[in-house]
Amino acid sequence: MANEHPWRTSYWVRVVSLAVCFFLTAQLSTNALNIEATASPLWPPAGIALAALLINGQNLWVGVALGAFWASLAAQAPWGLSLVLCFGNALQALIGSYLLRRRWQRSLQLYDWQLDDLLTFVGLGVLLTPIINAVYSTTVGYGFGVVTEAELVSNAMVIWLGDGMGILVLTPLLLAIAAGRQRQMSLRIGSRWEQVLCLGMLVAISAMVFGAQTDSAIAKYPLEYLPFPFVVWSALRLGLRGTTLASFLVSVIAVIGAVHRGGPFITKAADNLTEAILLLQTYAAVISMTALVLSVVVTERQQSRAKLARSESSLANAQRIAQLGNWDWSINVNAKALDKTINTAITKTGENTLLPDNNAIIWSNELYTLLGYPVGSVPPSQSLFLERVHPEDQRRVGLAWNVARTHQKPYRLDYRLILPDGTERNVNEQVHVELGRITGTVQDITERKRAEAALRETEAVRSTMYRYLSQDLAEQLLNSKNTTLGGARQYVSILFADIRSYTTLTEQLPPEDVVVLLNRYFETMVDVIFAHRGTLDKFIGDAIMAVFGSPIPQEDHAQRAVETALGMQQQLTYFNQQQQEQGLPTLQIGIGINSDDVITGNIGSSKRMEFTAIGDGVNLTSRIEGATKFYGCSTIISENTYNLCKDTIWVRELDYVCVRGKRRPVNLYEVLGLRSHPLSPIQQEQIDLYAKGRTLYQQRKFDRAIELFLTLLRKAPADKATRLYLERCQQLQKHPPKPDWDGSWQLQEK
Repeated sequence: MANEHPWRTSYWVRVVSLAVCFFLTAQLSTNALNIEATASPLWPPAGIALAALLINGQNLWVGVALGAFWASLAAQAPWGLSLVLCFGNALQALIGSYLLRRRWQRSLQLYDWQLDDLLTFVGLGVLLTPIINAVYSTTVGYGFGVVTEAELVSNAMVIWLGDGMGILVLTPLLLAIAAGRQRQMSLRIGSRWEQVLCLGMLVAISAMVFGAQTDSAIAKYPLEYLPFPFVVWSALRLGLRGTTLASFLVSVIAVIGAVHRGGPFITKAADNLTEAILLLQTYAAVISMTALVLSVVVTERQQSRAKLARSESSLANAQRIAQLGNWDWSINVNAKALDKTINTAITKTGENTLLPDNNAIIWSNELYTLLGYPVGSVPPSQSLFLERVHPEDQRRVGLAWNVARTHQKPYRLDYRLILPDGTERNVNEQVHVELGRITGTVQDITERKRAEAALRETEAVRSTMYRYLSQDLAEQLLNSKNTTLGGARQYVSILFADIRSYTTLTEQLPPEDVVVLLNRYFETMVDVIFAHRGTLDKFIGDAIMAVFGSPIPQEDHAQRAVETALGMQQQLTYFNQQQQEQGLPTLQIGIGINSDDVITGNIGSSKRMEFTAIGDGVNLTSRIEGATKFYGCSTIISENTYNLCKDTIWVRELDYVCVRGKRRPVNLYEVLGLRSHPLSPIQQEQIDLYAKGRTLYQQRKFDRAIELFLTLLRKAPADKATRLYLERCQQLQKHPPKPDWDGSWQLQEK
């Protein structure tokens, strides 16, 4: 509530100030001029009230009503009549301000005058709204017995004319002053000294014409229009503030002169004040309207020039930013010389047949810059333009010009420029043909060409990446900008998947059917790899190589690789079901996974590169995949992979072997599934028996190991790994290993 007090104080100060102003101007218009209120030719309070509500808001109507109440009391009207009459002035100002605000949609204190707004002001403010007070006051006066029935029309007419003239003369002046104070009004053209001179002479001439006693002979001449040239002067040179002030001064001086029985209007009206006032009102209306219309037209012209200058500046700035130049060519000038220049495409200045002072073509400043000439340093000419065109493109550009000139055909052309410093730029020229004139724009598109080339290169890289990466992984890699040639050492997981008995399959099917089968198989398996955000390294015949953890690092690359292997086996089941339904052969695959340090990256040339992984760990993975056939397992992983994801997968510790080409033995594990899916009691029992047998085997207790492996074979006769261990134990019984044997076995198969 504390914040409302200052506002209310300010509001009531403005209300009282408006009421006092209304009252004083009313007194000035009646008592001070020694005329009756009903005979006032110019009622300034009406103009003040409307301007106040337009500038400061309609809630000031209370000040208008209060001032009108005081003015009525000062005119010795009964207080009851004064109380009722005051609302006519307030209602008139309220309705007038409402109509004008609704028409303009903004406050006039920020208003730059335009002709349609002036006509709206005259129609709504000057002609329409004064009718409200005229009808209201006349009706109230008639009701109180102050106005007789015979005086109804004349009384309403006098009030309407007085209020209308007050609004026409005073409201524009107050609005212009308010707009100037807010620095939103158009500036005057003339200087301050010109303003003083014009208004001073206007006051002097007006005082001489309207203040002097005029005899009947002189009054026949239109002396009242002697101030008119100075009003026109102010309208053309002093802007809206000067114009409204000039029309206000002329009207006030004319009223004062007429009231004191001076000026030509009293003489022409045969000393009849009422008739003189009507003549005076007509004169003031003509003067004010003429001045306002002229001033508004001049203001609009100023605004148009300012907008044009801003537009030209914006256009020049836009051309500079867009590196866009333009030329304008009058094709009727130096046509013969131009033909020779175009046909020969001469570029040496000394051999130019088109003279440097050729006025056929005009260049913009930006075109000078694009061509490498200092602005205005040389007269524009077609030959100088061709000097900057790349020698291989000169004839093409010249022919395009010739076709545009002779056949009136527009064109669009890309070509190259060679600047004096040797810089090569790409430009795009667009030409529009008119009658006798050709206009063209030349835009530097070098950066766009480079961007297009980079985009094509990026698309080529993207196309390459889409072949071995999922789309989201490829986009992630592109955003990282790590798409250049080269490799880096990374710890990754490698997956090899191979079709079993592929040679036999190819012997059974025609080559075309083999290709169709492989394509369907590869499509299915690659989808699984991409689903787990793996990278497709390559196809090696019927084998698939995939990498997890590169080129985008993945902390869980081993887990992803194992889940991919399980997913591939699952999808293979669905794939084989479809094959059986169509009477086609089914497939079996073996998958090997290993985790190790390898070199991964884009390997190849700038024209053709492929992502791959290189290193000893890749070779070991290939050997592990080959071991799946030896052990009869679908998926085998190395000990490195197992150590990274042992808490999430079920495995059987398969063997401790040296694969072909390796001296260091590694532990191999058969993947049985994810720990999220528990094993059956039978599976768990078989795993335990196999583990106990391997322990006895490594302890050289081959007799007991054989018993366990035989027991396991009776439970799982198809377990090839158990059968291999049984055969190995029987062989070692006959040929015991050396004392330093570590329990490993050397695999001979790839």
